[in-house]
Amino acid sequence: MFWMPRRASVLLPPLVYQKQPFSDNRTTRLEKAHNNAYTPLPWTARGSLAGNQGEFMRKIITTLSTAAAVLTLGSAAAQASVAVVTPNATPACGSQCFDLSSLELGPHTIQNAYIKGDNGIGGLVGKRLNLRHASNSRPNEDFTGAKVGTLGNYCGSLISATSYVCVNYPSGYPVFESDWSPFGNQSALCAGIALRNVADQNVTLQNCGESARTMWVGDLADAIVHDGRTYTPWVNASDPNFSHPLVLTVDAGTFLPENQLKVERLALLNGQTVKDSQEFTLAFGPAA
Repeated sequence: MFWMPRRASVLLPPLVYQKQPFSDNRTTRLEKAHNNAYTPLPWTARGSLAGNQGEFMRKIITTLSTAAAVLTLGSAAAQASVAVVTPNATPACGSQCFDLSSLELGPHTIQNAYIKGDNGIGGLVGKRLNLRHASNSRPNEDFTGAKVGTLGNYCGSLISATSYVCVNYPSGYPVFESDWSPFGNQSALCAGIALRNVADQNVTLQNCGESARTMWVGDLADAIVHDGRTYTPWVNASDPNFSHPLVLTVDAGTFLPENQLKVERLALLNGQTVKDSQEFTLAFGPAA
């Protein structure tokens, strides 16, 4: 079994099959080996979108799970080890729902819309998001993928071609919107930010699909694997900064709500390690 330190930074395989190494020359030995054995996923071609966004979201999560297995088991064993997981959010949300959790707080504390009553109603632009203990009886924790794909689908259209993500990342990096969907009913309100290029602002519900402020890109170059899960920074796609992009961050020191989600500049400890509060993973169903 290949052993890797918990905090090692590695470049995980692209979500769209490509043999060539990434342009930033950070391709690792493991990534090269995996690319050679990697089976292309039956997704839509670059520039088009999957007809079923929920299916595309499931493929992103499954591919990230496969990447985690590659780093510990090797390519062949990884493909065999990734089990098919039946999503299990609130029963009504079913197979479309996913959970987002942080490395700092663990997989049992997941994305939540901080709305009084926790009954799936009352969603408005500006309502704050936090991480909350997971339960399959809390509709405010139900989220589905809205616009989902890769950078190749969106750069030059909804995402500016001069944004940080389009300038610095390969076209195969994953992109998604997180649509608040209590009991499986998409609200057209997505996790986003009110203003682009402003650090230390709260992540709130914003209208889906109107701008790149509700779109998040997985920074796979700074991903790590911990306890069999792939954690990666999620960069807000609207950021025009030339370095240190705005990334999703959990602030465990807040109150009402606790564990407020914010955007902060990507912080590399010792110049190479991302803070635990800026590493997130995606999974099916509640972690309760």
